[in-house]
Amino acid sequence: VARDKQLYAQRFSRGHPQGGIENRGAVANRRGTTVRFHPDSDIFGRARFRPAQLYRMARSKAYLFKGVEIRWSCDTALIGEGDDTPAAATLHYPGGLSDFLTSTLGDRALIGEAFAGDKEEATRERVEWAVTWPDDNDDGFMHAYCNTIPTPNGGTHEAGLRTALLRGIRAYAEMVGGQKKAAQITAEDVMGGACIMLSVFVK
Repeated sequence: VARDKQLYAQRFSRGHPQGGIENRGAVANRRGTTVRFHPDSDIFGRARFRPAQLYRMARSKAYLFKGVEIRWSCDTALIGEGDDTPAAATLHYPGGLSDFLTSTLGDRALIGEAFAGDKEEATRERVEWAVTWPDDNDDGFMHAYCNTIPTPNGGTHEAGLRTALLRGIRAYAEMVGGQKKAAQITAEDVMGGACIMLSVFVK
């Protein structure tokens, strides 16, 4: 751990410290934590890492905690043929989910600007979202997380976003011109083709 211009280190084995915290001396222009580990062969056998899966996980942590910078590096001998996992990369999304959504969509034309925001309660519970509608026939997607864990089977956070978007679009259609057909808009109309990122942090 680099903190207050000092470097500290500690070793563990099977959850037990192998000594106290060591002060390794002064460091300049460095901060953060580095963790190095080796799977215990008595517990995991001959475990083999999948770089692509680890890279996706590291990248998701970078956009779920906006402003965090993760420096990824991987021995090229571990990256299989046909695997596009980079050997080295700096993962940094200052704008969080909206930055990641923009980089994922690349140069796809969009219908209007992305709708993004976040809200944090006094309890430290938090929600962040980024939504946009590409102007093409490609499929949309929803990537949702709860406490940084992917929730591919949905949940109340997804249902809440779906309901809020539907109500908001209906209300806007009525406000700008009294569109009588706005009441017929369904959640499928709103979510179909949408590209959505959603993250909640709950106790």
